[in-house]
Amino acid sequence: MRVQKWLFLGLVLGPVACTTGGSVPPYYDQGPVEQGVVPDQNLSDYVDPDIPPLKLDGRPDKGPTPDSGPQPDMGLCGNKKVDEPAETCDKGITAGKEGACPQTTQDCDDGNSCTTESITGSFATCTAECAYTPVSNCCGNGLKESGEECDDGNVVDKDGCSNLCKLPGGHLLITEVAASPSEAEFVEIYNPSSATVALDNYYISDRIDYAYVVSSMSGVGTDFVARFPAGATIAAGAYVVVAPDALKFKMAYGKAPDYELKDSDTTVTNMVTPSTSSIGSQAGLTDNGELLMLFTWDGSSDLVKDVDYVVWKGSSAAFVYKTPTICVDGPDSDTTTSCYLADTDPTAQSFLVPAQQGGSLHRCNYLEGTETSSGGNGVTGHDETSEPFDGVGATWLRNPKTLKYRTPGGPAPIGFCPK
Repeated sequence: MRVQKWLFLGLVLGPVACTTGGSVPPYYDQGPVEQGVVPDQNLSDYVDPDIPPLKLDGRPDKGPTPDSGPQPDMGLCGNKKVDEPAETCDKGITAGKEGACPQTTQDCDDGNSCTTESITGSFATCTAECAYTPVSNCCGNGLKESGEECDDGNVVDKDGCSNLCKLPGGHLLITEVAASPSEAEFVEIYNPSSATVALDNYYISDRIDYAYVVSSMSGVGTDFVARFPAGATIAAGAYVVVAPDALKFKMAYGKAPDYELKDSDTTVTNMVTPSTSSIGSQAGLTDNGELLMLFTWDGSSDLVKDVDYVVWKGSSAAFVYKTPTICVDGPDSDTTTSCYLADTDPTAQSFLVPAQQGGSLHRCNYLEGTETSSGGNGVTGHDETSEPFDGVGATWLRNPKTLKYRTPGGPAPIGFCPK
């Protein structure tokens, strides 16, 4: 029998006489022992070193438990707080609010068509996060890629690059006109493309019969058909300004135009008079009603090609109106005539109200709105006479008489055009 068992029994029962041998265990005092009191002995002398000491609950004491460090509080996920660093979100936060855990890719929609949304991590453990993968060759990512004519980093449809990453009509545009007072007149042209455009074969005219420049035209004192000089160019995203009189333009705006109709300033390049017509000695823009056509002609073909057109009308105005009955033979080697397609009937054409003294007309939609894009006489097949200059879907805006809103050589003033 083991010593410890005897010791326990001895403490409980007190002295016990041995029925055999008549001897008392040597670890008890021979004198009387008060019950419940352990004799004053060195118990270590009687403990078996091979047996672990007893704990108070009677089980062996295996020694201290190793320190495993602080344990995570598993109750944080769902407490409506994003507790760093364990959580990226909290499932207790209402969906749609800051810190809420995304559950579907719809929760991650950033409105960017050039990214694909996905979710990493887990909603259950408050580690869910939105992930975005770029879509290659995507219109609106700011990179001009295969099949795109432009990419300005957005899908706005009125800023010079369409929501399909196409250029506005693929051609130059008339973007501002000032017709009064006469000393402040000008025409502004813009290149929305990503490449420099040679202007050698480009013309501007305020004549309704401009298409006959290919054969013969009689000169008119206040009207003009004017070609850009050889070697002239317009850089990508740039503007050029043509004024009737460069000296008067300088006085009005404190700077020179790029080109002038009249030879008033030797420092400014003159527009060129076509061989079949002339630039009138009083050439300019009529305040109360006028048209402007930007067109191109290669010098030999039967037909000219419209590039851009704008018209304003007060008490009088003339509209461009070519029909299939207008057939012309140009200076090419054959004698066969070619005929135009039908323009929009003048009764259906849009027009602008003339600006007053100090005012101007600004293009606000560089994509030409609902202009008919096929079956026309335009350089890209558009019908340039169908553009909605005013009214529903208007592409232009009138500056009645505020001189500071004139911006020759630059875009319309900030905040002037509606968003």
